[in-house]
Amino acid sequence: MLRNLALPEGSTFTWVDLVDPTEAEMAEVADRYGLHPAVVRDFLNQPHLPKFERLPGQRLLILRAYDEVAKRGDTIQAMTRRLVLLTMEGVLITVRRREQPFFLEVEKGMASGLALRSEQVVLALCAGAVKSFDEPLKECEERLDRIETALFRRQTPHLGIKQVYGLKRRCAVIKRTLWRSMAALGALKEQVPDDQGLLADVVEEADRLHTWADELLESATHLMNMEINVASQRTNEVMRVLTVFSAFFLPLTFIAGVYGMNFKRMPELEHRLGYPLVIGGMVLTALAIWVWFRRKGWLR
Repeated sequence: MLRNLALPEGSTFTWVDLVDPTEAEMAEVADRYGLHPAVVRDFLNQPHLPKFERLPGQRLLILRAYDEVAKRGDTIQAMTRRLVLLTMEGVLITVRRREQPFFLEVEKGMASGLALRSEQVVLALCAGAVKSFDEPLKECEERLDRIETALFRRQTPHLGIKQVYGLKRRCAVIKRTLWRSMAALGALKEQVPDDQGLLADVVEEADRLHTWADELLESATHLMNMEINVASQRTNEVMRVLTVFSAFFLPLTFIAGVYGMNFKRMPELEHRLGYPLVIGGMVLTALAIWVWFRRKGWLR
């Protein structure tokens, strides 16, 4: 969809917006404004990561914003959507694949008279794209806290490991995206006048979210290791209990095996007190093992 967005009176530029454009629409815009062939390729190439390029008479900025629709994705292409900003003399061209809340907010704000120059729109869109990662990071932090609480309450660990691994991948994607965004915004800062420190604020916000994502990624890694250690500890506890039981029954099984042999000359088989004596011996053996384990502290 190709459209010219409304701007306040006195604006010094035209804002052209393309939402999921077709090749015909791209060709029309390229012919109308004389776009560089490399720019057209960037418009059509979806897997692009955030970057900034300066071409003759044109500045190209590609950012990626979090997509609220793809909440369960764990790759850059699944979790984020590309936003392309092309500025040239008197024209701002934006290209995106779908409508996003932050873009609509900027569009309404600019239409109500908040921008007279294209740089102001670019900075507002950059701020919205960076800010879009705040909510998913908050969600990741809350889920990690819940998993950690469940872990120390000795609930099932294997489900937690699977969830933590998914959160770790999401945090890694957000961290990598924000790092590339900071590099692109840093290059933009050298080319665009920083009105009232707005671009510096955007870079600072990106750095804050990048640091937050790095902390959550580290926490997820530690939590995964803790999950594995707790699972190993529980396995060791089960093996310890089984070992204790086997230690009790091993001598008793030996005694039962001896008197289960079919030899003719076994005096105990004909003794009147043979059976109670053997049973008593088994009880005393089990009691002796219990006392020994108790003193060693193996039954705690």
